[in-house]
Amino acid sequence: MKYGETLRQRSIPAWSHHNIDYDDIKRYIKEQTTAGKGKTVSIPGQNDEKLHDFESALFAILADQHQRIDLFVKSKAGEIQRRLDHSKRQLKQLSARASSVTDQRIPVARLERYGRLENDVLKAGDEIKSLARFTSTQRTAFRKLLKKYKKWTDSTHVEDRFREEVLDDPKSFTKLDLGPLLDDYSTTLQQIRTLYEQRMRQQVPGNARHDSGAGSSTTSSLQGAALSGSKVDFDTAIAIVPLGENGTSASYFVHPENIVELQVLLLQHSRYCMSRSRSNSLNTPISASPQRRSSTYEATSTEAADYFAIQADDGGRFAKEQNALTINDRERKPGSTPQRARLCARWTVDDESTLAYRSTAGNSQQAALKRKHVQSFFDRKATFPTRKAALTPGTEQALAAIRHEYEHDTSLQPLSSFSSSRSRFVGTDNTPQKLALATLDTNIVIQKAGSRDADKSTFAFALLHVRQEGSTSGGLLSALEHSHLVERVPGFSLEYHAIWEASKPSSIPDPFWLPVLSRDIRKLPPPALPRATSTATGTPNSAGSVSGAADSTTAVDTARSDSVTHPEDLDPPPARSFRKKRRRGYGAPSSPFAARERYWSEYDHPEDGPEAGDPYVIYIDPNEKSGLERLFDRIGGLLYRKKRKADEESLLPSEYASPTQDESSDDESEARSSTRLPKTYGTLTNGAPRGAASNTPTTRTRAAVSDPQQHRALFAPRKPSMPQLTPIAFAASLVILAMAYILAMTGKKKHVYEVDFGVLFAIASSVFFSVVGFAGMLRSAEVSWPAWTLGLVVLVVDAVGSGGLLAWVLG
Repeated sequence: MKYGETLRQRSIPAWSHHNIDYDDIKRYIKEQTTAGKGKTVSIPGQNDEKLHDFESALFAILADQHQRIDLFVKSKAGEIQRRLDHSKRQLKQLSARASSVTDQRIPVARLERYGRLENDVLKAGDEIKSLARFTSTQRTAFRKLLKKYKKWTDSTHVEDRFREEVLDDPKSFTKLDLGPLLDDYSTTLQQIRTLYEQRMRQQVPGNARHDSGAGSSTTSSLQGAALSGSKVDFDTAIAIVPLGENGTSASYFVHPENIVELQVLLLQHSRYCMSRSRSNSLNTPISASPQRRSSTYEATSTEAADYFAIQADDGGRFAKEQNALTINDRERKPGSTPQRARLCARWTVDDESTLAYRSTAGNSQQAALKRKHVQSFFDRKATFPTRKAALTPGTEQALAAIRHEYEHDTSLQPLSSFSSSRSRFVGTDNTPQKLALATLDTNIVIQKAGSRDADKSTFAFALLHVRQEGSTSGGLLSALEHSHLVERVPGFSLEYHAIWEASKPSSIPDPFWLPVLSRDIRKLPPPALPRATSTATGTPNSAGSVSGAADSTTAVDTARSDSVTHPEDLDPPPARSFRKKRRRGYGAPSSPFAARERYWSEYDHPEDGPEAGDPYVIYIDPNEKSGLERLFDRIGGLLYRKKRKADEESLLPSEYASPTQDESSDDESEARSSTRLPKTYGTLTNGAPRGAASNTPTTRTRAAVSDPQQHRALFAPRKPSMPQLTPIAFAASLVILAMAYILAMTGKKKHVYEVDFGVLFAIASSVFFSVVGFAGMLRSAEVSWPAWTLGLVVLVVDAVGSGGLLAWVLG
C-alpha cells in the first residue's frame, strides 16, 4: 500500500492540515526525473545545470516543509507542558485543602474535582501520544521522499545535504525528546491517584477498600521485588519466579515509532518502577543504521544501554528443552519460568548484579555480586575472589555455591549476551491476589558471550514483556490486545533468540517468529470515533456528599477503562480536517519554487482570502453609538417629552407620508394627491361634533386622518421642555460643588493656601455653570413648569452651598 494513501490515517486526523505535502512533492520529483515529455538530455561528462537547479528546488521544498512542521510540533509540545504545569498547580492546591479537612464525608463537588483533574492529565497524556504519532509519521514521510529521489536519480546529494543541514540539527523536531513530558505525566497522574486513595482511607476508614487474605507465594515474591527498589531484583524476579495458577506471561513486538505512544498507554494502567530508561523517549534516526557498541561486559562504555544479561548453558540441552515446550507451556503453565537457561547473570548501570542458577534437579539459587566481577566469574581459569565479589556478606555463601557448580559442570558455557534500554512498570491496581508487571526493552543488541570483536546484531523491534498474576479479565493485557501499537508474538523468548543469534551456525533450530521480524508490523490506527461522555462514580446521599470508597482508583472510572483510548477520540476533529488538501502545483526548477505568501488586504474581495469559500469579513455598524453618547441620550430622554419618529410614521397615512425613493415627488403627483378624497371607515363624518366621537385611540386616529390640519396639529413634534445644554450645566455645577466640599474637608494644614485656591476656583466654576444653565432656560421659548421648578431648585442649592462653603473657607 502506498504511503501517501494512508498518511492521513497514520497521522492525527485533527492535525491533517499540518501534514507534509507528500503526494505533491512525490509527484514533483517524479515529473522532474521522468525522461521524455520534451526534456533535454544532459551530455555525459558535463555538468547538468537543470539537475542542479532541480536539486536546489527540491531541497528548498523539503526545508520549507520541515520548518512548518517543526514550528507546529514545538508549539504543541509547549502547550502540553503548560497544561501539565497547570494540573500540577491544581493538584498542589487540592492536596493542601485535603490535608486541612478532617470530616468523614466527602462532598460531591470535591469528588468531582479529583475526576476532572485526572481527566485533564489523561487528556494531556493523549496529546503526548498524538504528538509522538504525528512526529513519527512526518519522519517516515521525509525518509520515503528521500528514498524515492535516491531510487529515481541514483543520487544522494539531496539526501546528504538535507541530513547535514536540517535533520542533524539538534533542535529539529525529528530529534524531539518527549521524555520530560512523560515524566511529568506519569508523576502527576500517580500523585492524583495516590492522593485520592489516601483521602478515601483517611476520611472513611470503615469503608476503605482493603484486601482480605494473603496472596500466593508467586504474587508475594513479585511484589517484594517491585517494592525493593532494586532494578536487578525486579528483572530477576520477573524472569525466575514461576507462574502461578492464574499467571500469564505475554510478549509483544513494538515498532520503534510506537514506543512513546505505548508508554502513554502503559501509564494509564501502571506506573514507572524506579525510573524509566531515557533512551525510550528518543527518536531513532531516519535512516536506520545498527549502532556499533563495545562489549556488553563494559557497561560504562555503552551510553544508551542500561540493562545487560549473559546466558550460560549446554546448547544442545537448551534447544531440546525449548523445542519440547508448547506455547501454552511457555505462557500459562503453572510453575513455568521465562528463564530457561541454567545460569544467567543480570546487571544494570548500578554497582550490583545478580546470578540466577537452576540445577538439573530444578532447584533455583540466587546470589548478588558486584558488577565488576561478572567477567571474572565466567573465567574458569582465573581465581574468583568470592569474598570481594559478594555484594553483601549474606550472599557470600550462595555465590560460592554457584561458582562451585559452574567450575565442576563443564557443560555450562556462556552462549550469548545482550544489552538493552529497559523501562519497568508496576500496575496501579496491584493487590495481594493479583498484580501486573511489565518491562519495555529498546535498542536490543545481541552478541556472542565473551567475544569483544564479534559482529553484533541489532534486534529489529522493541520488546514488551508482561507478567500478570491473578484475574486475567480486563486490565493491561486486554488493552494491549485491542491496541494497534503492538504485535503479539505467542511463545517468544528473547533468551532463545539471543542464543540462536550468537550460536549460528549451530544445531539450534530457527525460531518460529523469524517471519515476523522480516515484515513491517505497523498497523493502521482505527478511525476517529466520537468520544463517550464520562460520569463520576458514587451516588450522592441526601446530605449532598458521598460516603464510602469507590471501586476505581479515582473518582472517574471511565478515565481508566480497559478499552483502548485513541488520541483522536477525545475531541472530534474540526471540519477543515476532513477537507481534501488542495493540490499544489510545483513549477519547473528554473522558476522560483515556492510562491511568496500573499497577505490579504482590505482592498481585496473576501472570497480571495487564503481559504476559498471561508471569507473573513469584519462588519462595522455605522449607527453604533459610544457609551458617552448613550449616556447623554438617556439623560435627555428623562427631560424631553417627544414621540418616537417610528411611532409617528406608523400612524401617518399614505396620503401624508413623505415620498420614498421609488415614488414621484413632482408637481403633478402632488396635485393629483391633493385632490384625492380621504377614506373613512367609521360612522362619523368630517363634520361630526367633538362630543359625538368616542374618546378612544382608534377614534382619535380616525379624526386625525379625516382632517389634515388636525393631523398636523396632533403629530407635530413638540419642542423640548428644557434646552439640551441646561441639564449638563446643572449637573456640572452640582458635581463641582460636591468636589469642593470634599477638598475643603480633606485638605492638609501644610497645604492650606493651595487647598483654599482650589476651593475658591471650584465655587466660581459651580456658580458659573448654574447661571449658564438657568440662562439657557430663560432664552428658551417654551419651558414646562417641572423644568422651571428643577432649575430654580438647582440654582438655590448651588447658591446656598457656594455661599456657605465660601464663608467657611474665608472665616
